[in-house]
Order: sequence, then C-alpha cells, then structure tokens
Amino acid sequence: MDHSVPQGIKWHALIPAKVLHNSKSRLDRSDLAAAFLADTVAALLGSANVARLTVITADKEVATLVENLGGDVILEDASTGLLPALELGLKSVANNYGIVIALGDLPCLSTADVDFFLMQATHHESSFTCDSAGTGSTMWARLPGSDAKPRFGLRSRADHRIHGAVEIGGSPGARRDVDTATDLWDAIRIGVGQQTLKALTAPTMYSATISGVNPLTAADESGLQRSYSDYTMPGIIAPRVGQRIRIDSENKRITL
Repeated sequence: MDHSVPQGIKWHALIPAKVLHNSKSRLDRSDLAAAFLADTVAALLGSANVARLTVITADKEVATLVENLGGDVILEDASTGLLPALELGLKSVANNYGIVIALGDLPCLSTADVDFFLMQATHHESSFTCDSAGTGSTMWARLPGSDAKPRFGLRSRADHRIHGAVEIGGSPGARRDVDTATDLWDAIRIGVGQQTLKALTAPTMYSATISGVNPLTAADESGLQRSYSDYTMPGIIAPRVGQRIRIDSENKRITL
C-alpha cells in the first residue's frame, strides 16, 4: 500500500460494549461502566475527524445511552464477545471510510488524544496504541481499503505488532483502560471525563424511577439509567416499571 499521507480521510469509529450489569464486576461498581462508555463516546464524537460512530452491543440500555449522545448502534441478539462484535461492526463500515476502534472503558480519553492518534494513523495501513499495562491495546485503526484486522484480547500489543500494525505512542489518558480499583485510582489521578466524575461524586442516597425489572434498572433524576441487579430490595415484593424508589449505593439497598 502507498504510505503517503491520505488527505481528507473520513473515520468511522467502532466501540464494542458489554451488557452493563455484567460489566466492571471487579470494581464492584457496575454503574461506572455506563459513565466510562459515555466519556469514551464523547471524546470520539468531539473529534472533527470522526464522521460516524457505532457501538455494537446486546444491551438496550447501552443503545439508548449511545443514541442520546449522537452515535449509532448495532444491537446484537445476544452478547457475542469482543472480536465477534467487532467483526459485525467492521461489516457495517463503507469502504471509503477509515476505521478507528476504541475500547469502551477509557474514561480519561480526550478529543485531543483522538485527534493525535488519527493524525498519526494516516501514515500507516494499520496502527494501534497500547494500554497502561504494556500488554494490551486501547485503540486501533486502519486506512480505507485496508483488510487489516483488529487483534484485541490477551497480549494484543504483541499480536497487533506481529500482524503489521504500527504502534503509536499515546498520552496516559489514551492508554488508561479501567478494570480494577487500582486502574480507577490511576484514572482519577490522570483526570477522568465529565460523566465518570459525575458518577464518582454522586450522592450515596438518591431517588430514581424503575424503568425495567429483569434485570432491575432505574433512571435517576438526571435521566441516567443504571442497572441494580446486585442490590437488595427489603420490603419490595414485586417491583414494577414507573415505581419510585430510593437508592442506597453505599450499602447496595433499594427501598420505597
């Protein structure tokens, strides 16, 4: 492939997203998954270089969140895993678009990080940025017309290199994915996005309205929907959609 710098590339961003109530179990804060995703989407959509953004997910709550932010959604019948989800997403991208993939748990990612990565990515058929641990990857891109494939997963940094992708250095925020409490501490040190900061500083007691019962989901006063499948509900025998409840996030309890 000619590696001269292409002019005016249109980038289509793809993000695979898990079902929220199964996300971030090691943090014991499944509610943060929605905030991480929202900040990742906002960083990508904030870039003038990103013409389209699509999230691939089996979670209707995620779909609503992304659509409200201005993105598109491919809704899977069931969660298929990261690489099958990305394969589905890749098929939806027009041939004249470059593709940039980002993981959905990059709460420190900024639009400036996205712009820098895409500027560098124009020089290479495929490229990536490694994660903070130095073994994985947080973003990957390929130019229009390329048939390169993403290699996210265990030791993806090495796998991407083996298959010809060029590593692009990124800021600490671009490399900081969050899976553990230590990761979250480091993300806070670096500086998290607006939605993650809001989730972290949210009051431990607040009112909400039940929006789904299997699993239990509820919308708070700001309209943000979250899953509460792991909360206890003393005194609530048959929760119903539209019912007003009180959320105690510190003790994971729901009361009327």
